Amino acid sequence: MICTIQTDTPDFAKEMADVISLFYGRVELVDEQAELICRHTDMQESSTRTSRVVLSGVVSASAQAEGPVSSDALTDKRVHKRQVKSALYQALKQATGMHPPWGSLTGIRPTRLVYARMQQGRTLEQACQWAQNTFDLTAAKTDLLYQVVQVQQSLPQPQPQDVDIYIGIPFCTTRCRYCSFISAQVGNGKLLAPYTQALLAEMDRAMALVKRHGLRVRAFYMGGGTPTSLPADLLDAILTKARSWLEAALEATVEAGRPDTIDRHKLNVLRRHGIRRISINPQTMHDSTLAVIGRAHTRQQTEDAYALARELGFDRINMDLIAGLPGETLDMFHQTLEWAGTLCPENLTVHSLCIKRSSDMHRWQDSLPSGSVVENMVDAGARAAQDVGMRAYYLYRQKHMAGNLENVGYALPGTACLYNVDTMEDTVSILAMGAGGISKRVWPDRVFIKRAPNVKEIAHYTARVQEMADRKDDLWQSDRPDYSS
Repeated sequence: MICTIQTDTPDFAKEMADVISLFYGRVELVDEQAELICRHTDMQESSTRTSRVVLSGVVSASAQAEGPVSSDALTDKRVHKRQVKSALYQALKQATGMHPPWGSLTGIRPTRLVYARMQQGRTLEQACQWAQNTFDLTAAKTDLLYQVVQVQQSLPQPQPQDVDIYIGIPFCTTRCRYCSFISAQVGNGKLLAPYTQALLAEMDRAMALVKRHGLRVRAFYMGGGTPTSLPADLLDAILTKARSWLEAALEATVEAGRPDTIDRHKLNVLRRHGIRRISINPQTMHDSTLAVIGRAHTRQQTEDAYALARELGFDRINMDLIAGLPGETLDMFHQTLEWAGTLCPENLTVHSLCIKRSSDMHRWQDSLPSGSVVENMVDAGARAAQDVGMRAYYLYRQKHMAGNLENVGYALPGTACLYNVDTMEDTVSILAMGAGGISKRVWPDRVFIKRAPNVKEIAHYTARVQEMADRKDDLWQSDRPDYSS
């Protein structure tokens, strides 16, 4: 949708465009010759502000929202922005007759709103009801929020000195058409050994940091990319270096996402280092779809990888599925869910397809299922998980996601992945190593969060690895900024 936003508060234009995208998908902002014109005005009387939005062009509608003016500038800006977004949302809902499942919410972590309300003394039920009323959530999404927070509260709670360890392996055998992550194809393998050597050097520095600051390792996560795209000897070298972290962690996870990268030798390496939790991610059971999206593996390879992992003693296996892949129908997704059920993973993650600008699907404008079809797929995934005793334990949203929906992780009781919760909820500091890794320091009670990113390009990372380690040292030596003055 090509739009013009006319507002006396231009700082809000981006957030207003995000609301429009809930109804029309991607939004392009222009100064003239727009399909949709959105005009926002404010009127203030005493301590009450009224924000009014008028739509013209392809649709005509208007709505307004009232709210108090706060004496605190930061609070007032937040409340004002929410008020404008609410008025725009109501006008668009009136004009289109649509009810987005997450209502007017555009943020990626809806659970944070619930937690913030609970910190003010509300019960979980009251906080979820407030979110539903304030943002016009559907009953299904409100129930999902309730379940996720309820499960998270039953997990081991983080302590101030806890830290999660993330090891990034930015290599894959092929690049998926929907992928926007920083990753390189393995190719002839010439980058693998130099990258591993740089990674080991960064791990040495991080281990010294952990010891120096008295940190306690809570969760270990090796992701990517596809860590099992490395040969077994390099996997072994990394996990050997990480031995003290693995021994201390409450859980350790390695993404073995691509079934075509899994073999007995590599899985034996993981088991030898005490790894019990892995991901084997088919995305779909349909070989025709796998070929279209560039996965370069088959349904049979997924089944073989699962059988081998079970034989070798892995008892925490996650399966990722994607709702909304090109050419897939609701019946095809139902077939994938039934097939996944026969493999009996302990965790199931249902992703709504998200098309980022750097993906091949965006470049080539692949034909995709409608938002309503994807919504039905996501609902089917929730029912399938519930039918086998799983409960939702984490969720997050992304822009440009099919149907403006969400990604949800489901788990059988006692098998939820702590790292997924920690990173999504920003409750635990993270030491991230590898190209593109983002370390994060979380002060107690989340009063402040500060990040230190590693460079993304592999050649730059290997050349500047000591600088990446320096960034983490600086992050842990820094004080929380004082904004009181």
